[in-house]
Amino acid sequence: MIYDVDVVSVPARPMVSLRRAGPLSGIGEAMRSLRALLAEAGLEADGPMCARFYSACGAEDAAYDVALPVVPRPDGSVPDSVGEACGEWVPLHHALEAVHRGPHDQMEDAWAAVREACAALGYTPAGPVTEVYEVSRADGVPPEEYVTRVRLPYAR
Repeated sequence: MIYDVDVVSVPARPMVSLRRAGPLSGIGEAMRSLRALLAEAGLEADGPMCARFYSACGAEDAAYDVALPVVPRPDGSVPDSVGEACGEWVPLHHALEAVHRGPHDQMEDAWAAVREACAALGYTPAGPVTEVYEVSRADGVPPEEYVTRVRLPYAR
């Protein structure tokens, strides 16, 4: 599949993330665990679930985290820890983005598109590839209707 790649500005936002290593077949359980931890802590999600991949997607022993943007506390903070999850402020940054429509197991070309655009522009990757699950199983739609933003932060 051929993808258009755009430069996007990703706003600063508080996130809570849950780090995992292992087969990607466990990512759904990690997402459910993160949602449960947020509910137990009384935190409210403020956007779609995402996953950040620190090793190649599809690897049997992948390093990744799942993350959710959250509504900050009244003082603007986010907890350092939420059970086994970690709170953080993700700073404003720019990323190369390809929008994938369809099942999650068919995103290899979207990953390749953002990496190839980064190299073609002479940029350097400045963080993990992030998949933002705008429309997913949690929305009750079939895989053919999923919408995932594949983002690669970069530095010039």
